[in-house]
Amino acid sequence: MKKKVIVLGCGLVGSVMALDLAADDAYEVTVADANEEALKKTAAKAKNPVKITTGIDFASPASITEGVRGHDLVIGAVPGSMGYAAIGAVIKAGVDMSDISFMGEEYRDWDRAAKEAGVTLFEDVGVTPGASSILIGDACRRLDRVDDVTIYVTGLPKSPEPPFNYRLVFSPDDLVEEFVRPARIKRNGKIVEEPALSGRQLLTFDIPGISVPQMEGFYTDGARSLLDSIPCPDVKEITLRYPGTARDMEFLREIGLFDTDPVDVKGQKVAPRDLFAALAYPKMKLRDDEVEFTFFHVLVTGEKDGKKIREEYALYDERDPGTGYHSMARTTGFPCVIVGRLIAEGVLRMPGVNPPEAVGTCAPAVERFLQEMAKRGVKIIHRVTEL
Repeated sequence: MKKKVIVLGCGLVGSVMALDLAADDAYEVTVADANEEALKKTAAKAKNPVKITTGIDFASPASITEGVRGHDLVIGAVPGSMGYAAIGAVIKAGVDMSDISFMGEEYRDWDRAAKEAGVTLFEDVGVTPGASSILIGDACRRLDRVDDVTIYVTGLPKSPEPPFNYRLVFSPDDLVEEFVRPARIKRNGKIVEEPALSGRQLLTFDIPGISVPQMEGFYTDGARSLLDSIPCPDVKEITLRYPGTARDMEFLREIGLFDTDPVDVKGQKVAPRDLFAALAYPKMKLRDDEVEFTFFHVLVTGEKDGKKIREEYALYDERDPGTGYHSMARTTGFPCVIVGRLIAEGVLRMPGVNPPEAVGTCAPAVERFLQEMAKRGVKIIHRVTEL
């Protein structure tokens, strides 16, 4: 019997996840979104029939609970601002879930409710956090001691164009959060906050088989659950952009363009961030003919059998010319649906709300994850070095 799965959200990533699942005869797929045109476009591309619905209000937990009830699996791709409530709604329906919503709240607050309901839920299962976290969990499982975890990550157009040198490849509101939300990192065993866009440095990467240009790195709040879920005293995420980006975004932030409180403009109340969105987001829209890439480089340093070891993972992916899928949609969506499949198949049976690195504690799940990513053409390189 086919597994019934419902995808909440039909944006750039949600549509790719729905199509990936619909290509598998083992799944009966429904996609929910308010945008009927996007739903019809996605359904028209699907290998197998896909049901579509505009009948679930993502702003209403009760509507989500009713809409997902009776399914075997939920794939979550709603905006981060709605993610926390959506988790609770899915748990209430008693359905397992794999989710990419990049929420500001502590999603593990729902852990007890999920355990009581017998629901297995994995959160933050995108690219970073997500795929990188799974690999970090895998490295931590193999090492006797972990001393440092550093994550470098980016998703950028191959041919940048000023003034932003950037294209929107995920939720634009979540992009702005990178420039305003303080970055939590772990230093000498203590979790500390660094200002958004701080810790700037120029970086080059020497990885066989992968070529990326010189990048500017700065702290972002992507370490999240890794700060307390793995036994490591130093953990940080560094987002990579073309040089000069942090300076420019810091200027826009400091003059108030990212603020959400309305200001008076000639008698009209306007939220500066809404104005920025109206002016800037159209200029950052990814064109159909543009090629973009996603890259992360993860370093896990520790000890094994008395030797200092560095476990190193690198992911590189570009837009797929065959399907037209953007690389960020591929590298964010594929981990989420792969983990969802592992839940549905019973490989991952962990009642509660789990961070993605928990996948790394299960060797068969990691092996399948790497196989499935490779099957979809996503390159992941693994190197182990004795220091």
